[in-house]
Amino acid sequence: MKTTTNPALPAQNLMLDLVHTISLKAIEGTEKLIALQLQASRSLLEDMASQAQALADLKDPQKLATHLSSMKNPASEKISAYARQAYEISTETRDAITETIQKHIHEGQEVTQAWIETAAKTAPAGSEPMFAAARNAMSLVRSSLDHAAKVGQQAAASQKAESTDSHVLATTTAKPATRTRKAA
Repeated sequence: MKTTTNPALPAQNLMLDLVHTISLKAIEGTEKLIALQLQASRSLLEDMASQAQALADLKDPQKLATHLSSMKNPASEKISAYARQAYEISTETRDAITETIQKHIHEGQEVTQAWIETAAKTAPAGSEPMFAAARNAMSLVRSSLDHAAKVGQQAAASQKAESTDSHVLATTTAKPATRTRKAA
């Protein structure tokens, strides 16, 4: 008894593996963002408690004003550090998912190419032009995907450079907020 295997089975297995791997990478990124958020929340609560205690201990209005003005800078630095860490986590996750997709695309191309070659060997005479066209199509798809990947990498690098530049500009030109009091 002759058994035949489904030629689409390797491609289906690749897709299942791709979905599984991407899901795991997305969950890992989400876990990192949640851990960062919990860390930031814990730090904020601790800072608020220590600031509240310090304010409660102050009796002199002059010391109170000095203390209030000194509270502004550390908060803005923490916000900037949090944003930078969140951006880094998001970028790492995006890069890992992109790398996984590119790897699976390459493997999928190899599986498809192997299937075309196997089918060409067992095809009836006269079907050579069809397989030549399939090989040509695979070559075009491969070059198109390579070009798209390069453009995507350039766009990501450009975005990262712009983000870094704007972050540096924002942190170097930031001015502490000042409060104005209304005359009564």
